[in-house]
Amino acid sequence: MPKDTMTAMQGGAQLDDRMREFWQELAEAIAATGTEDHVDRLIDVIGSLVAHDLITVTRYSQTRKPEFVKHRRFSDEMVRRYLDNYYVYDPFYARWRERRQLGIVPLKHLADDDLKRGKYMAEFLAQSEICDEVGILLEDGGDWCLGIFLDRARQPFRDAEIALLTQRLPVFAALHALDIKSRRPDFTRTDAPLGKGGIPQREPRIPQGLWPELSSREKELAQLILSGHPTATIAERLGITVGTVKNHRRRIYEKLDITTEREMFLQFFQHQAV
Repeated sequence: MPKDTMTAMQGGAQLDDRMREFWQELAEAIAATGTEDHVDRLIDVIGSLVAHDLITVTRYSQTRKPEFVKHRRFSDEMVRRYLDNYYVYDPFYARWRERRQLGIVPLKHLADDDLKRGKYMAEFLAQSEICDEVGILLEDGGDWCLGIFLDRARQPFRDAEIALLTQRLPVFAALHALDIKSRRPDFTRTDAPLGKGGIPQREPRIPQGLWPELSSREKELAQLILSGHPTATIAERLGITVGTVKNHRRRIYEKLDITTEREMFLQFFQHQAV
């Protein structure tokens, strides 16, 4: 049998296995609507479609502080840090507060958005050993949404995987809507106190006394780096070429005696802490 034919057959078999798993998880999720197992079974359905390293489930409100519903392979300490310090920098939280937009939301789609938070990505995701995430945001009653987040530690999510989740979104939404419909009016998903939600924080600003060795142009570029903008966007905003941005970045690194963007963020946040 030709090698290409065998490879195609193996790929088809793997796809069949994934679909069988999906239908099995879906059947169990339907049976679990209205029970305490609903969120876990919904996670199983979503997780069966796309490979991931960990999962977090968070509820967002337009007026209240986020609630962590549950998580898998994520530390309780990072949950505490998120709720104590980082949620106001969460671009998904900001997006829900400002736009109340449901659906499949990959982190990379927020990369060029003003809602992107350097502190969230450079500190919180780095500490959590997360390199990419995609959120599935579902209506959860009142001004709340349920956010189910698939996270990866090394490889970013591919466009085909995002497309598959988008294709299956009506299934996820219908399952969750069925669960909400079956609940009593006073039902709550967590026992967390309903504290007032903090205002989402905007992109960080370079303090007056930080990095005096940089020129005004270099500080302007550093500001855009801290805000999470990629090189192409920085070039467009400043009206310069991508090559010029790279040259500016190299000179900034030399002046600050650093070699990576992460070190720049660490200097910035250490200054903020002082």
